[in-house]
Amino acid sequence: MKHSLSIVYNFLRVTPLAIFFILGSQTKAQDLPPINLHYASYALSSDGRVIGYFGGQNRVDLRSTGYVSKYVIWSLIATEDRDFYNHDGVSIKGIVRGIFKTLTGHLEGGSTLTMQLARNLFLSQERTISRKIAEIDLARKLEQKFSKDQILLMYLNTVYFGHGAYGIWAAAEEYFGKTPDKLSVTESAALVGLVQSPNGYDPKKNPVKMLNRRNAVLHNLVEVGKLSEQDFNRLKNTPLALNMRDGVGRFFLEQVRKEAVELLNQKGIYLDRDELKISTTLNWQVQKAAEDAVNKQWEQFPNSMQEAQIGLVSVEPGTGMIKAMIGGNPKTDAGGLNRAVQIKRQPGSSFKPFLYGSLLEKGYTLGEPLKNIPIIVDSGTANEWRPENDDDNYTQTEMPMETAIQNSINLAAAYAITKLTSPDSVVAFAHRLGITSEIPAYPSIALGTGEVSPIEMASSFAVFADEGTYAKPFSILKIEDKNGRTLYSRGIDTSTVLDSATAYLTTTALKAVVNGGTATAVRKFYKGVAAGKTGTTQNFTDAWFVGFTPKLSTAIWIGYDNPKRKLGGGYQYGGTACAPIWGRMMAEVSHIKGFYSPEFIRPPEVSDINICETTGEPADGKCLKFKMYPVNNGKLHVLYTLHHPETKETFEINHGW
Repeated sequence: MKHSLSIVYNFLRVTPLAIFFILGSQTKAQDLPPINLHYASYALSSDGRVIGYFGGQNRVDLRSTGYVSKYVIWSLIATEDRDFYNHDGVSIKGIVRGIFKTLTGHLEGGSTLTMQLARNLFLSQERTISRKIAEIDLARKLEQKFSKDQILLMYLNTVYFGHGAYGIWAAAEEYFGKTPDKLSVTESAALVGLVQSPNGYDPKKNPVKMLNRRNAVLHNLVEVGKLSEQDFNRLKNTPLALNMRDGVGRFFLEQVRKEAVELLNQKGIYLDRDELKISTTLNWQVQKAAEDAVNKQWEQFPNSMQEAQIGLVSVEPGTGMIKAMIGGNPKTDAGGLNRAVQIKRQPGSSFKPFLYGSLLEKGYTLGEPLKNIPIIVDSGTANEWRPENDDDNYTQTEMPMETAIQNSINLAAAYAITKLTSPDSVVAFAHRLGITSEIPAYPSIALGTGEVSPIEMASSFAVFADEGTYAKPFSILKIEDKNGRTLYSRGIDTSTVLDSATAYLTTTALKAVVNGGTATAVRKFYKGVAAGKTGTTQNFTDAWFVGFTPKLSTAIWIGYDNPKRKLGGGYQYGGTACAPIWGRMMAEVSHIKGFYSPEFIRPPEVSDINICETTGEPADGKCLKFKMYPVNNGKLHVLYTLHHPETKETFEINHGW
């Protein structure tokens, strides 16, 4: 109160000078300082949400008030300057009203919209008479040079709304996730209410104060005849219904920035000064689901694992569009290492689908018996390899391939790569499906000893999800300049790398991993269609889960940047550290429009037949034990002669089975 009275006293003390500037000063529009507003480039998600800005201030240039809801303009004028269309930049009535309200304990400056604009464009926020006089002078010059509509547009582009949002475009996106022309009357009133004190009415700190302020603005509309008393009484009870941006997609935004800089700087175009619009592949809702799932998992980690890192990336099968990306734990700066795309770590057992997929492509079946026995490769040499099961036990028996995949039996995988195929063949298969990293052709790759990135794994598993189609992953769809001219666009880059039957059979086994194998933790959260594979590396340095539906393929890695550090506390396995994240995430994603997943498409060349448990081939009258499995009809002639090359006849199947 003492500060308020001091301002009034100082104003009254120089009243003659103030009145001179209000009534009699002769200003010249040509003396107006240059207007230097800084606008940012921005990135949009595929579902139309702002991911972030590139520039000093989060401000996007609106070219016309026609892009702003009429309710915003009505609310602004009714609240901040009811004489806007009748004054020349200065309102004596407004200043007198401001002085009166200040004397009665309600601090109000009496500034017109034009005076506020002058202050925002050219002056500081200090409360002095000299600044007020300069504000009056500049306001009159603005009115001489610009029309009322132009002044209103500049004001809407300039004013600060809190949370880093400068201008109505950024504010509408920040608080409600929409463009200014789509704002309702209550949303418009809420934003206009923030103008007086963005921090004081911050909805995150003071939601009740913001609600009351919004209702005060709504009542201003009643007073100027833009809203009926009946509508006001109805609307004042409605919630704020905010849809805050919340900084979703930090690592993806940084990845987009790097890619855009590389694409544009060589052309002399720059993100921080050229007001670009970047349309990206990210889905805001999928990204939010991923971040929420990661945050919940981190809350459950013991203190010893709070510094662990995560790399998560989701791609859309068939298009390669990156729909979600997390490059570090919830507290990690997004400007550093992006672990979704920049790291390469051993995938452990999550690499096994490439081994088994290559076998299925050759004609082996999911019923192929694999031996769970100790194996020694290159005994006595520097390359000696003695694989072990996770529990250090083995059964000295055979098990079907599907069971070996479901329970991630290491010795069965070792048997498969040494007896049924070769490391070279598995490496070639993985590369064909999109693994671009160099994989050493040693038998140990059956257990995932090569190094790969999460983005490679997500894109390669998407081949199984999309019936054999590989799509190169990407993040930027289009870059446009401020006039809407396209500077860059990216199309979908796909190729068929696997037959649909093999993709389906591999997926069938990976469904068993989720439904009854090492990834059953998924089912605590998500009950829909799912397939995937866990991975845990030796000494518990890396945990993986790569899961997919027909609509989304996601790779998750958790570990430390220092590979010497081990995971622990019960979260050292892919099934306990990563699979729950995917389950939580997909529980939310499945409700998002366009991401509900029906069953995987079964190709017409796949039929169910009885497979002999001894040979892994179609059962005949001599088989004592058999089980029904899906098989690729087109591979049956290869299948039947795989173990019996002297047999030339083709096994006939009943397609009605």
